[in-house]
Amino acid sequence: MKKIIFILFTFSCFSYGHSASKGDLMGTWRLVEYAVDGIYQDVPNPTPIKMYMNGEFIVIFYLENKMQFNKGTYLLNNGKAIETIAASSTESLIGEEISFKPNFMGDKNSFYINIELGDNRTFERWEKTHCDIVKCAKIRTRKN
Repeated sequence: MKKIIFILFTFSCFSYGHSASKGDLMGTWRLVEYAVDGIYQDVPNPTPIKMYMNGEFIVIFYLENKMQFNKGTYLLNNGKAIETIAASSTESLIGEEISFKPNFMGDKNSFYINIELGDNRTFERWEKTHCDIVKCAKIRTRKN
């Protein structure tokens, strides 16, 4: 009986998402999957990169063959992240706040978020960049 409980506990640690706690977001992440209003899109090339460090973040991505960025501060409170954009290549975004609840895999090397921006619902899955070298747990979000 103890073996069965241990196996179920181990399986749940790596199969189900976990909320974020202090330090979980720190590091460099790459976008590996995203969808808009439930329709999955191809991940842009070059791949968007997001970095978190000491309460600050920066996102670098390409739009219409031009490098774009958003930079600002983030707060993590009770598993919910709030990003405040302080500088951006799109001036109208400066001052905007985006809140989301990152849902991590048990190894904390991959997370997904759901964001509602106006009329659009966006799904994003991010993975640590070191997952090319280190074996990381994968989140299966769509059948392919």
